[in-house]
Amino acid sequence: MGAASGDIDPGAILPGAMDSAETVTLGGRLQVDTVGIAYRRFSPRNASGANLPVIVMLHEGLGSITQWRDLPDVLARRCRLEVIAYDRGGYGRSDPEPEVYGDGFMEREATEVLPAVLDQLGIRRPILIGHSDGASISLIAAGLGSVMPLGVAVIAPHSFIEDICIDGIRGIDGQREQVISGLARHHDHPRLAFERWRDVWLTPRFRHWDIRPLLERIACPVLVLQGEGDQYGTEAQVSTIVQSAPDAVGHLLADCGHVAHRDQPERIADYLADFVSECATAGS
Repeated sequence: MGAASGDIDPGAILPGAMDSAETVTLGGRLQVDTVGIAYRRFSPRNASGANLPVIVMLHEGLGSITQWRDLPDVLARRCRLEVIAYDRGGYGRSDPEPEVYGDGFMEREATEVLPAVLDQLGIRRPILIGHSDGASISLIAAGLGSVMPLGVAVIAPHSFIEDICIDGIRGIDGQREQVISGLARHHDHPRLAFERWRDVWLTPRFRHWDIRPLLERIACPVLVLQGEGDQYGTEAQVSTIVQSAPDAVGHLLADCGHVAHRDQPERIADYLADFVSECATAGS
């Protein structure tokens, strides 16, 4: 799903380093088919060790790099690992996809776009972190084996369609102009991003979308985080993944909605940093 707005001015993603006390952030673009993909690379200073894992972050359905807020930088500093966040086609500062989204848009992202991004950036040992649609894409990639991650952490994932999800999208559609106005701070094509996202999720045949058969095929550790007040999913999403994936743990977070890294930033960072460190240690 998507968040209607955020608090960070996205600015421009241009080649060149942005220095902070403990990290260097480099922005750039790469080409996947005909689509230019914007990305940012958060590198901890003085990190040592060859062939280290890389954290790769996949945003929500109306998300972007900037809507992760400071979480990529926080994880780079705390885990002492490089973090890559990128805007999927049509979102943030990336080019629009040439076609509207079909029922298999998340499967295409998982089997074609994500592997291409990892290959072009030379990432061989990823740890995937996904939010909402990005969480589902991460699970699909691991379940189908198009990517072989050391671990997958998902925030507010969808493994099947619930009524609360469709009702939530319909509610957002009733406020579309306000939502699009908020998205304009983060996206070059906010109306297109919103309408393509809305249209595919509200297509009646999309109600049959279901990735539960893939969950038992995920060979790496999985962490599932979801707010108890998630407007787009119930705790059934957590229990389904935990019961289906061979090595999965889940946590329901009190006083937390769909955008957990906004509502509970410190707690989310703690869970993710611990999980990443465990996966990196096991993978070494």
